[in-house]
Amino acid sequence: MSEIFLPSDAIKVKFAKCAYAESRCGTNYKLKIQTTCCNLQKWAKIARWGNLVSPINITPNQIHGFINWRITEGVQNRTIQNEMSIIRRALRAVNRDDFADVVCHNKKIGVPAGSRIGVGKIIEEIILKNAIDNANPDTLILIKLQQLIGLRIKEAVCAGDSLKDWQRSLGLDQQSITVRDGTKGGRVRSVFIQPNRTEELKQVIQEALIIIKKQGRLVVSKNLKSALTRHSLALAKLEIKHENSSHSIRRLFAFNQYNYYLQIGYDKKMALIRTSNDLGHGNSRGRWVFNNYIRATLEAQNG
Repeated sequence: MSEIFLPSDAIKVKFAKCAYAESRCGTNYKLKIQTTCCNLQKWAKIARWGNLVSPINITPNQIHGFINWRITEGVQNRTIQNEMSIIRRALRAVNRDDFADVVCHNKKIGVPAGSRIGVGKIIEEIILKNAIDNANPDTLILIKLQQLIGLRIKEAVCAGDSLKDWQRSLGLDQQSITVRDGTKGGRVRSVFIQPNRTEELKQVIQEALIIIKKQGRLVVSKNLKSALTRHSLALAKLEIKHENSSHSIRRLFAFNQYNYYLQIGYDKKMALIRTSNDLGHGNSRGRWVFNNYIRATLEAQNG
């Protein structure tokens, strides 16, 4: 498919170009495509595929080998499922639909069964402290915004336009702020700020506004994609990656919110509903929030 990729392209480039071409996708998903294709390239080097393998001619044995390697690397089942979904996406772009959907069906190709119960825990205290002590000012502000408001990484990078609104709300002694920029599906949500954290958040917002006044935006870059990449790399240098990724900071926020609601008298069900709303998942996903944001940390603490 010369119209999609060149024969001389690296394997990761061939698969990425095809995955992009199969249908439209958002910035976050494009980053997942890049990560998956880089992982495929690593395995191709280990397995000595050469550079001729592409979505046009990759074999079931080659894909099965990649999956087995990811399993031995200790990668979570859900992650492997997501990676296989991206590989199938690339296969469909070169008209290998039957191969993608039948031959490469998860059960047939050896993809391990996944669970909706997450294994991710809150960020390790020592990792977070080290990051806060050593981060550059703009990176530090985004870490603190995630910690205090429970923002996704994209929401944190896009937070600049909302800072003055948040400052105004907190200045009027309102206990909630509105998150609208960079949200999933453009869904606006209201986030409850614990009273004992209001002053800290006010200070963080003020520091963020100073950074914007100095450099024009929270992350200096030519576009949102490069801003996300730059911030992600800055976090990785601070060891905020893998099981201690930026999403583990969001889990810390969820864990703290849940415990706060319990402390002020809510039962477990209502505490989860309130926490789910703060995260932007809505009233009906309390159990899902517990399984994916809170459960693993509680189980670790309880031995």
